[in-house]
Amino acid sequence: MPLNDELSRYSERSVQLIENSPQMDEENTKRKIIEPLIELLGWDILSSDVELEYSVQMGSGTKKVDYALKREGTPIVFVEAKGCDTPLGQSHENQLKSYMRQVGVDWGLLTNGRKFEIFRRDVSSNRPNEISLAKFTIERVPANEHPLKALSRESIDSGESRQIAEKIEAVQNAVASLRKNKETLAEDVTGEVTEVAGSAVSQQIEDEAKAFVDDLIETLEEEAHRTAVIQDPKGGDDKPEGGEYIISLNRNGDEVFRVAEDVQSEAVGSLVNYLIGEEGLLDEIDIPYIPGTGQGSRALLNDEPTHPNGSDMRAQKRVSGGYYLLTNLNSEDKKRYTSELPEKVGLECDFSQNW
Repeated sequence: MPLNDELSRYSERSVQLIENSPQMDEENTKRKIIEPLIELLGWDILSSDVELEYSVQMGSGTKKVDYALKREGTPIVFVEAKGCDTPLGQSHENQLKSYMRQVGVDWGLLTNGRKFEIFRRDVSSNRPNEISLAKFTIERVPANEHPLKALSRESIDSGESRQIAEKIEAVQNAVASLRKNKETLAEDVTGEVTEVAGSAVSQQIEDEAKAFVDDLIETLEEEAHRTAVIQDPKGGDDKPEGGEYIISLNRNGDEVFRVAEDVQSEAVGSLVNYLIGEEGLLDEIDIPYIPGTGQGSRALLNDEPTHPNGSDMRAQKRVSGGYYLLTNLNSEDKKRYTSELPEKVGLECDFSQNW
């Protein structure tokens, strides 16, 4: 089952548990809410890779981290857990950061079952610094698939965790810059448009410009936590690192988008996310979308994980807008059917490297 679907089920189940027991203590929160998430991310609670009550030497004393997720005996992720009956505060955040700093652990998760915050140690600086990558509630777990995936055993082993963090941090920096320069950007846009449209509409233009920046910030933050897309809108010649399956989109000979993933279905899923979010694909196709002649029995894209004849999609991936993409296809069919979608919005599609 795709990770997003598993996270959705986990979220729904956990919300119900909390509603039934709003003052759940720490022990029950760990067993019912936190450990199922650790397992979902590929860590076996009963294995030697997960150590409960991991000892950390702090000054002359010893403190305990609730969970240490380890590879080859070395802690990689610290999980600090509180009960649903305990509101998270700055002291809890400082506590986890100090543990990470003391041991040199790159990743941290702070949670009380209701709220979650993911931290990453800043390895680009000589000064100890733990960056908050994502902060969300139990209801928003599925929308934060990307930062949660960074904590998965598979992503840690493959190095994808680092790429995920760099992507999110780049977006965070862009968002911070947009917020800082919002007024200046709005003034610049107002000045340019006023020269064309006249001063009578200057106030409306400035208000719209500010609203646009706010909407852009919201979109950037949302997408940074959803997808592992690697984009190169300038059409540079450098190939993205870390992916064996590359898909490029071109318009009039210029590359407008590129994605690279280690898994075919992830690459195709990222492509469809881009087409839906940035190119208005859903305005150009009918749902369910049946590839080829449109007379077949299998949907490539649908608003539920089924085909038009009612049968289940044997393998599918959740994409933008809550739609389902069929992934139970061989490599050639993935290329043939997927390339139809960019054509609907006037783009050419190229598959390279391991395709």
